Amino acid sequence: MLYLVTGATGHVGFNLVKLLTEHNIKIRALVLPHDDISKIEPLNLEIVYGDITDKTSLYPLFDNIDEEVCLIHAAGIISINNKADDLMTLVNVQGTKNIIDLAIEKKINHIIYTSSVHAIKEEGKKGLMTETDVFDESLVVGAYAKTKAIATKYVVEQMKAGHPITIVHPAGVIGPYDFRKGHMTKLVEKYLNKSLGARVSGGYNFVDVRDVVDAIYQLAEKRILGTYILSGHYVSLKDFFAVLKTISGRKGHITVLANRFVKLFTPMIERYYRMKKKPPLFTAYSLYTLQSNSNFSNDKVKEVINYQPRRIETTLYDTAMWLIEDKALRHQRIINYLKSKVGLSLFLKKHRSGPTL
Repeated sequence: MLYLVTGATGHVGFNLVKLLTEHNIKIRALVLPHDDISKIEPLNLEIVYGDITDKTSLYPLFDNIDEEVCLIHAAGIISINNKADDLMTLVNVQGTKNIIDLAIEKKINHIIYTSSVHAIKEEGKKGLMTETDVFDESLVVGAYAKTKAIATKYVVEQMKAGHPITIVHPAGVIGPYDFRKGHMTKLVEKYLNKSLGARVSGGYNFVDVRDVVDAIYQLAEKRILGTYILSGHYVSLKDFFAVLKTISGRKGHITVLANRFVKLFTPMIERYYRMKKKPPLFTAYSLYTLQSNSNFSNDKVKEVINYQPRRIETTLYDTAMWLIEDKALRHQRIINYLKSKVGLSLFLKKHRSGPTL
C-alpha cells in the first residue's frame, strides 16, 4: 500500500511519516515548494512539491499509482489568534476541500482527515463531549475552531455520500519533533530556558503526538471508517509546570497571573507581538481555551484499536530531551539533570500508584 501524506513537515505530519517509515511503508509526502525538507529528507519517502490551496498543483501527488492508496490529510494552520487571517482560512478550508475532492476524483481507497476537537461544539462545564457528525462554525469559539468546523462539515458530507473517509479529532497535541515550535512547545522551551517568568491558570486535555499518529496508523491499516476523538488527559497548568520543574531540576517558582488581569491586557500584548512579528504566548482565545470544557471522551476509538495515551510526565520529558537534541536549550545544569533522568524517575516513583495527571 502507498500512503500519501500532506503536511509532512508539520508536527503531526513529521511524526506520522517517521512512524510509517519505521514500519517500512511506502510514502509519498506533499510539501510546499519553499518548505524546509531537511528533517524529512533522510527518511525513506518520496517528496512531491505542491500547495493544497492550488488544486492544479496537487495532481502530481496522485500520478503513476497502480496500488491501493491511503491519503492522510494532516496539513493545516493552527493559531491561537482571535481572528482568522486569509491564509488560515484558505489552507484549512479551501485546501481541505481541494485535497478531499481530488482524492475522491482519483478514487483513493481510504481518506483520513485530521480535524480537531476544537471543531466540536463545547458542552457545559461538566458535559462529556463525544463524536458527532454535526459541525457548525457558529457553535464554536475562535478563528481556528471555526475554520476546522467548516472544513470538517464538508468532509462529513463526503463521508455521508459514501466515500471511504475517516475523521480524527486530536485534543491539544504536544510532544517531540515539533520543529516549527507550536504554542505549547514554545512554553516548554521558554520555561526550561528560564525565560518564562509568569503563567496563567487553567488547563486542557493534552495528547501526545505519537499517540495521535499511532492511532491514525492503526485506523489506516485496518481501514476503519467514521469519526474518532483522539484525546489524552486533562492537565492543569499548575501540574504541567510542576512536572517540568521536577524532571528538569529547575529551582524557584514562576509567577501565576490572575486571568482577569491578563485578559484586560491581552489586546495590548497581541498588538505588541504583531509589531514584533512574533506569535504571542497568550491571547484572549488561548485564555478562553484554558478555561473551557475539555472533557473529551476517547471511548469510541478504544473500541476499535489499541489506544492508550501515555502519561504527561513521559511526554514532557521526551519533549525536553528532543529540545536538547534540537539544540534549543541553553542551561547546561538543566540539560545535565534531564539527561540524568533523576527527576523523571523520582516523579514516576512518587506517583506510580496514583492517577495520571
